[in-house]
Amino acid sequence: MATLRSSLHMLACRHAANVRIFSTATRRFTTTDQRFTMVERRFARTDRSVTDEVLRFSLDAPVQEALTPPSSWYKDTGIHDLEARTVWRNNWVAVGRTDQVSTPGAFFTGTIGREPFIVSSDRSNNLRAFYNVCCHHGNIVEFQEAGQANQFVCCYHGWTYGLDGRLTKPTKLRGIKNFTAGRNGLKPIAVRTWGPLVFLRMAGYPYEDEFDQKVLPLMEELDEMGFNSGMRHICRRQYQLKCNWKLIVDNASDGGYHLEYVHRDLSSNLDLSTFRTEVGDLYNMQVCTGKADSENSLKCQRVGAKAVYSCIYPNLLVNRYGPWLDINIVLPLGPDRSLMIYDFYLKESFADEMNEIELANFIEQSLKDSDQVQREDTLVCEGVQRGMESTAFDVGRYAPGPEMPVHAFHLQLARDLRTGLESMHISN
Repeated sequence: MATLRSSLHMLACRHAANVRIFSTATRRFTTTDQRFTMVERRFARTDRSVTDEVLRFSLDAPVQEALTPPSSWYKDTGIHDLEARTVWRNNWVAVGRTDQVSTPGAFFTGTIGREPFIVSSDRSNNLRAFYNVCCHHGNIVEFQEAGQANQFVCCYHGWTYGLDGRLTKPTKLRGIKNFTAGRNGLKPIAVRTWGPLVFLRMAGYPYEDEFDQKVLPLMEELDEMGFNSGMRHICRRQYQLKCNWKLIVDNASDGGYHLEYVHRDLSSNLDLSTFRTEVGDLYNMQVCTGKADSENSLKCQRVGAKAVYSCIYPNLLVNRYGPWLDINIVLPLGPDRSLMIYDFYLKESFADEMNEIELANFIEQSLKDSDQVQREDTLVCEGVQRGMESTAFDVGRYAPGPEMPVHAFHLQLARDLRTGLESMHISN
């Protein structure tokens, strides 16, 4: 009996302590930001820790006063899951190249968050996209990363789908009732192109698609440098990083802040005093003059007279410099792991002016230089991830000039996350 009384007393003490902690937190939020508390109550039925962490980032503070998102945004599973339901569903996400699906039957596969997909061209060469999930028992239908197909066959029970996603051969269904093949094809995904790129939107086509309008200034800048035509695809490289995907975008959006410290070799071929930054609704663009005329080295030729580094929300980096175009697609593999897919293009007219040996040497040296830049970025991105895991770091600050694009990226991200919390509240 004494043991029981002791246990009950301990439980009562814990409950009282929890009440005191909750009351203290509520008073603190009410005192510092009444609106914060009101929004918090709206989301009371969602995961409180995720809600609290999302709302810690202010949508109202100017960059000169703003705190960065808390470190939880870069390591917590709850935030990662919320992004899967919002960022990766409700935006146009870059997934691949149009030349990968330029002929009937060509396809490639991938994953956005937890959602496996197939992008293909049907028999009429129309672009299609589907969830890569069999409607029978949910098996992955196509395991190859890319290829050519006349149909898609699930290896589990042989259910077969046409290139248009229709279920053409459900096997051994004699006696089944209330089943129609026409209603059991591969589930479609909204798909579109922009320049040489393929985008998917898992939530379907938006009621009013403003993507082109919102990225128009960037497209015009890139078009002047041959984004849409006259480029030859050279190769694809992939890197797995031990960091949250947002750190890669943060790093690419810092207005050249890190160049002179992290990329000393690259920055020696750029005139950093000419760096200018433009921030749009869905993109940021950073433009810098190169030192192509200072010497006729391969490295100077690689950078050229002008470099444009850009980010399109949420996961696309497009860099146009010298004769090169490189396109980087960033995808999450987990809260602290990411995949970077690099596609390198070279200007056709530039390549045509070189003989075979000169061109091979130039490409080899350029790719080595690019790989060095990526290794340098990997070092700092993974270093920041390690620091984010420490109790010594919670939030940081912005350098108001160069890091305006990073702040804009965080604002868009915060709006998406808050929209996700609101939808969770409504569904609950």
